[in-house]
Amino acid sequence: MTKIGLFSLIGAALAVIFIVGCGGDKEGSQNQNTKKVAVKGEIVVSSDFQLTRNFTGTIEGARQAIMTAKISEAVEDVPVKEGDFVESDQILIRLDRTGPTSNYIQAFSLFQNAEKNYKKMKYLFKEGAVSETQFDATRTEYEVAKANYDAARQTVDIKSPIAGMVTSIDVSIGDYLYPGKIVATVASIDKLRMKLGVSSAEINLFETGNDVNVYVESASKLEAKGSVAKIARSADPETRTFTVEIAIDNPDHNLKPGMFGRAEITAKRLENVIAVPRNSVIAAAEGNYVFVIAGEKVRRKKVDLGVDFNGRVEIKEGLNPGDTLVTVGQNYLTDGSPIKLVRLVNDRGEEIEL
Repeated sequence: MTKIGLFSLIGAALAVIFIVGCGGDKEGSQNQNTKKVAVKGEIVVSSDFQLTRNFTGTIEGARQAIMTAKISEAVEDVPVKEGDFVESDQILIRLDRTGPTSNYIQAFSLFQNAEKNYKKMKYLFKEGAVSETQFDATRTEYEVAKANYDAARQTVDIKSPIAGMVTSIDVSIGDYLYPGKIVATVASIDKLRMKLGVSSAEINLFETGNDVNVYVESASKLEAKGSVAKIARSADPETRTFTVEIAIDNPDHNLKPGMFGRAEITAKRLENVIAVPRNSVIAAAEGNYVFVIAGEKVRRKKVDLGVDFNGRVEIKEGLNPGDTLVTVGQNYLTDGSPIKLVRLVNDRGEEIEL
């Protein structure tokens, strides 16, 4: 056989091998394309939803009074303790009446003398023994002395201006105070409040009057009802959050100021909307999309999203009630992929194995 004939025979053999190889790749590709992806689906329905948000914070009294020292004196007595209920004008802290900055003793002595003279002049005036001018002068002296005595007494007998629970006592017997030193705090507990920090992304969800459930984890789980009372119009320059104040009803006094709680706020009610599992939506550079089952294949559909809540997201546009949405397996699909539906959540929320 000539060299030319030999080369021709080798070339023909290689061509056959190439054709067979190509045919094998094409067949494998076809088998791969017809392989079905097992998926889970959910029938799309429109429903009513409540958009809730959870925040944590410290519970305070709706009315709260913080008492401070007005003079520099030593603490002589603390007749109450934290947790006690007190009435308005009840003494919380007693300071040394005889100390160098207290004029209580002098003011009390002047008041006693002025009161004695006033009573005497009042009797004489009724009897016509003194003039009205003399009586008025004595009465004025008495009123001034009484006002000075009351002021001196208030500096050494620190009282609560409101009825409520003593939430803190910040001094002990023997402590030497200075003006402005906080000594005690009293809060009313029929109505409580909680201040929350809300981000700028969520503040527009809140409206005055939104319902609130408050939960406190203690020896037993405590619950209370409330509502959004105030919404700040501007953000705190330090925290960059908006303050939302919650008013809490506490008729049984189960909650106490100082407790740490969680507020679940119904920020918004959505009526007749489509909401799907958040993880069924795939984010891409060109937008958000989902896969909808059409027969034994899927169609990729672009969707317009609304608000997120409770693991679901509102679909404003792109889905219709009755569509079958792929909720598991969507990350392995492309437009037109063949699928096998193995589980389905029907329009009643029941999960069915197929």
